[in-house]
Amino acid sequence: MNKQISHILSAIFKQLRSRPTYESVGIDNYRLLLEKSAIAFKPDKSVNRLPVRIKTIDAQWLIPLHHHENRIVMYTHGGGYIAGSINSHRDLASRIATACSAKVLIFNYRLAPEHPFPQGLKDVKTVYQWLLDNYGNTHKISLAGDSAGAGLTLALLSGLLMEKSPLPVCSVLLSPWIDLECKNKSHIKNQEKDPMLTQSVLKKTARLYTDQDLSNPLISPINNNFSGITPILIQAGEHEILIDDSRILAQKLKESGATVKLEIWEDMFHVWHYFSKYLSEGRQAIQKTGDFIQQYS
Repeated sequence: MNKQISHILSAIFKQLRSRPTYESVGIDNYRLLLEKSAIAFKPDKSVNRLPVRIKTIDAQWLIPLHHHENRIVMYTHGGGYIAGSINSHRDLASRIATACSAKVLIFNYRLAPEHPFPQGLKDVKTVYQWLLDNYGNTHKISLAGDSAGAGLTLALLSGLLMEKSPLPVCSVLLSPWIDLECKNKSHIKNQEKDPMLTQSVLKKTARLYTDQDLSNPLISPINNNFSGITPILIQAGEHEILIDDSRILAQKLKESGATVKLEIWEDMFHVWHYFSKYLSEGRQAIQKTGDFIQQYS
């Protein structure tokens, strides 16, 4: 790692470690802080924004200047199932749109604890079904999501497999949180290295999301049977406490006969892609997501 990248990482880690948790400031303020952080990550002006309403769900098309007319990506934002929005993740989703030359649809799903499982997942299903109904015959639809949004993406795929419903052509999971029992060894192994997440906070957050059995494959989709699933790219940071989620999922996908690509990025942290404005590794990782999606669509 060169000195410049090391300096940038140190600054990001310092900022992340100083960030308050929802426990210390309350959920409303926690959400507000995430929204305010988006001010530092303004999307490229060349990416067009087109608001759309899907039943009761606010959504927005992100359309880069140069895009493949028949390529669509449905993006589900992260935020621990309790925070995040179109606004907070617009820059990241816009960068993915540009990287894969696609129209990206990002949307606001209902958040816990006001709207616990399965309300948010129902919104994700509603948006996907809307895409199928309106574009399924003419476009190739891919899925992408980060953290809890990657969890919802995999939960959607789990439900589609159970119901034998039409699948997307491929999916991209960025630092997925897909085991809400938080039982894997990397929670302990990487606890001193991860500047963003802790096992104790994640366990409490999981209980804000639901009071149901956390092993339910629609809550912890790592527990699903993935036979018949379409290709998946998983990107995770070496220093995440959630790294084992990605490793275990990749192994399960391989065992099911799926096409899966697991990328573990050296020295990286949870959803480092979010900091692509400042971090070259974020830009490189996003370009690889674009290459993967274009391969299948």
